[in-house]
Amino acid sequence: MYFISVPDFAQGTDISKNFLKISGAFSFLFVGFLVSYLSSNLRHSENLLNDIIESLPDATFIIDKSGTVTAWNKAAEKLTNVKKSEIIGKNNYEHSLVIYGDRIPMLVDYIVSEEKGIEKQYPDYKNEDGRYSAEVRIPHFRDQSGIYLNLSSVAVKDESGKKIAGIESMRDITDIIMTESALSNTSKKLNTLSGIIRTDLSKKLAVLYGTLRLGTLRFNDPDVISFIEEVKKSADGIERQLGISRGFRAIGTKPPTWISVQNAANEAAEKVDLKKIYFKPWTERLEVFADPNFSKALYHLIDNSANLAGDVTKIIITYQLSPDGCTLIYEDNGPGIPETDKEELLKRDSDESYGRGLFLMQDIISITKISIKETGIPGKGARFELSIPSEGYRII
Repeated sequence: MYFISVPDFAQGTDISKNFLKISGAFSFLFVGFLVSYLSSNLRHSENLLNDIIESLPDATFIIDKSGTVTAWNKAAEKLTNVKKSEIIGKNNYEHSLVIYGDRIPMLVDYIVSEEKGIEKQYPDYKNEDGRYSAEVRIPHFRDQSGIYLNLSSVAVKDESGKKIAGIESMRDITDIIMTESALSNTSKKLNTLSGIIRTDLSKKLAVLYGTLRLGTLRFNDPDVISFIEEVKKSADGIERQLGISRGFRAIGTKPPTWISVQNAANEAAEKVDLKKIYFKPWTERLEVFADPNFSKALYHLIDNSANLAGDVTKIIITYQLSPDGCTLIYEDNGPGIPETDKEELLKRDSDESYGRGLFLMQDIISITKISIKETGIPGKGARFELSIPSEGYRII
């Protein structure tokens, strides 16, 4: 905060009372000393604040209550091509003129003057405990093709809480925005391409299935029938993988968010034929920060237990907290995973009889640094532990 410290003898202490009794000549000297002291401290405070502003990597400036520019750091000079000496002491939205090319209020002006209209000028602005922020695009900044700026502003207050100035920082985020846009466009093109490939493969699979059916009707030789059945199994595997890839085509296209594990687990279970399997997630208050496809990740665990493990009658999901984070535990009471297969389970080319979709599941959860491993005892059921970092979960 921008505070000016006033010494005790200026605040009604015994010293200040005794000051009234001092002779005229000495009191004149004393007043001179007091003014000098206060001026020195004021200059010190201002110099300290200016030194801090000057050292900031982002373009930063200060305006006082009247809107006059009182500080303009080197980063601001570099961003705007306007020297400190050319703008300090100026008002009438001069600072806005060099940014927007127009004399309109910036974030800091709304904060200091408490003018109305901030919602119109910055419709997506945020106010987090007095720190205002917004992102803007300036089409013809410095006669270029445009620039994206992240703006951040706070008020400077005195000891009584009265606003006396405001600070605004500007960060050039053009490269970040352009990179995000390029990645988004690339993702869309890849999704379009993969969709075309899936459609073509599905058509060819339909033809293959038709040919295999004709083969079973035309031939009676046991060896030929056995061969046809093996080919059909391979075709079934391709069809399943197509289904999995179709379900995961949106991975990473939307930002992570807080997700209720209970809701995600129940949503996943509704998409699986559980037959007579008892399913219970004990995760009512747990939320994880994960990709929006987190429910699909859990779906593949449940689907494996219900359709591949065999003899499963119970699936339980629980969690344990520790100083390092949270462990989400998925367990079934099936035959479990052989020790020799555990290392290969989550690899891309794993035997699909054990790990169907688990490689893609791992891709989903790893977006927010969640890891998975199988820790079950063979013969006593599968047990998957999802390790969630401390910042990636919360209890509501």
